[in-house]
Amino acid sequence: MFAIYDFEGLRFRDTLENLHKVRKVQESPKTLLSTETPEKTNDLHGNNQEVILKASQAYRKKIQLSDRVAITHAFQLMSHPVETIQSNQDVFSAWERFRGNQHHQLPVLDTQHQIVGILSERDLLKHLVTNADIPAYQNNNTVAEVMTNEVIVADPVTDVRRIARVMLDYRLSSVPIVNEKGELIGLVSRSDILRAAALDPPMNAHLSLWT
Repeated sequence: MFAIYDFEGLRFRDTLENLHKVRKVQESPKTLLSTETPEKTNDLHGNNQEVILKASQAYRKKIQLSDRVAITHAFQLMSHPVETIQSNQDVFSAWERFRGNQHHQLPVLDTQHQIVGILSERDLLKHLVTNADIPAYQNNNTVAEVMTNEVIVADPVTDVRRIARVMLDYRLSSVPIVNEKGELIGLVSRSDILRAAALDPPMNAHLSLWT
């Protein structure tokens, strides 16, 4: 299950198929990714075995997936805790933070700690001006004024293959993971998926999972 958040809060929540209806898919190269569900699950961030089992069964039934094919859920390979940035922070200090910690993008939270956007290096550079090689920003903008103010997120029990599909379709480098309260609990990045694919044998299982 996927959702779209912006400054007004939750704007959309539905399946990948309906996400494609409200957000135009961007053309991107096709790629094959693979991973395997770990044998053990846990109660991270309130997820429990019963909820996961029911979600898996419903998903398998919908897409006619065999019980012998493993499903990896977002919470099983997401990175957490997640570094974030506040929407009211000034852009110059945001740039200093990006440069000092080598961030490429950060989820943006409002004063109620709800996700409202994504701030990337590209967003910052659009507003960067130079004067004698000294970086500066126009009009003392805040993060809220320069961020991408519409962000696609996923539930913790979303099939990672579907998250990978969203990354390809919308040219995303990561997808934030939120719980039922809309709280940010993790982040699935391309690196997370590739790391799982590279470190979790056997490869033939990966190919059956990702094809």
